[in-house]
Amino acid sequence: MEIFMAGWKEKIVHFAVTHKKSIFTWVVIAACALMIFKGVMQIPQIKENKLNIVSVRESIEYEKTRQRETDALMTRIGSDEYIEKVAEEKLGLIKSNSKIFIDVSQER
Repeated sequence: MEIFMAGWKEKIVHFAVTHKKSIFTWVVIAACALMIFKGVMQIPQIKENKLNIVSVRESIEYEKTRQRETDALMTRIGSDEYIEKVAEEKLGLIKSNSKIFIDVSQER
């Protein structure tokens, strides 16, 4: 069995040495073909990722707008005017020195 294998090894080595350039050329061609195939197979994934990027950018802009609105509301909430407005509208409270106007024309 070893004699049979030894003969094949010598033939393979001899073939590789004598056809070194053509083997290298075919390996390079196969590698290029594999890379092109892999690139073509990734095109749908690239398109999907681009759509996801657009969606995420829109979400970011929406959240930035909401954040600005929330910041503006937080600034207003801390002000005395807002507290007075909420106390008057929701709780019916008024300042002690406020003037009260009663519309008597609608009570008839």
